[in-house]
Amino acid sequence: MEYRGDDELSDTDLAAAEAELRMLLARWGEPQMAAPPADLSARIVRQLSTPPPVRRSWYRWVLVLPVLFMLIGGWGLLVDSSGPAMLLGDPETGLGRFVLAMILIAKPLWNLWLSAAWWLLPGLLILLGVGWLWWRLIIDTPLAEVH
Repeated sequence: MEYRGDDELSDTDLAAAEAELRMLLARWGEPQMAAPPADLSARIVRQLSTPPPVRRSWYRWVLVLPVLFMLIGGWGLLVDSSGPAMLLGDPETGLGRFVLAMILIAKPLWNLWLSAAWWLLPGLLILLGVGWLWWRLIIDTPLAEVH
């Protein structure tokens, strides 16, 4: 085998290698050529034009859980620490202990927010609203119209 200057096989060597490969594959009866289905392109276009099914995913909770966490923490900070835990049973139950622990974790975050960065809240809300609106526009826009 001889190589050209750019480390590629010459045309004669490439033809010999292809013939040898076909001879090796012929031992197992390969490749067997099959005609493609007549409506293959129409099926592909039909599948591309149908929207995917709506799925409920975890990413919808990515925004809900921090807001819920902050609301429960704000209730615990401003009203009563054991109130949300009492709402879900009792601080002695597993869920009540979890909620009480989340309130005790959220209290320092609320105190930090209210003491240092309370003036950022309107900007954060505007940013979240614009991000949500942009996401809704992107999701509702079809990628392509296929006729």
